[in-house]
Amino acid sequence: MTPSGAADNPFLMTGLTIRAAIPADAPALSGLIQRAVRTTNAPDYTSEIIDLICANFTPERVIQKMAEREVFAGVCDNAIAGTVSLGGGKLHSLFVDPHIQRRGIGVRLVDHLEKHAAANGHRELWLSSSITARRFYERLGYQLHKFEERRDGSTFLMSKTIE
Repeated sequence: MTPSGAADNPFLMTGLTIRAAIPADAPALSGLIQRAVRTTNAPDYTSEIIDLICANFTPERVIQKMAEREVFAGVCDNAIAGTVSLGGGKLHSLFVDPHIQRRGIGVRLVDHLEKHAAANGHRELWLSSSITARRFYERLGYQLHKFEERRDGSTFLMSKTIE
């Protein structure tokens, strides 16, 4: 299965390796996620909501999430370029370093997660998309179910049948 949009993306990151994240990755993951949120999501959320989201991704909270979910790191040139996680049939926390977004890293991470989930018996994935990422997920075949008004940043509940 080729990631949707991968064939026509001239900037597709080819040197990306995806592996299970380990606790030693937590500071790098935290920094990447906070940079991505502060840069990419800033146009769609207030500074107060951005601060709430970032507070949920301190190194300690990232380690806690590793205990609750399967967290993956996308590594390129010995640096973490992106991350995504799977927990309870739900795609969580897809983030790509803002300096290298739009090069296919997010597509590769989602494709990896979908294949991993399917291999572990999941036939459908759910996610809560940020306002910023909604169109990205729609291009990957995720269907919108409803808008979720939330105190810590409103999102869109979406799902996709996977093979």
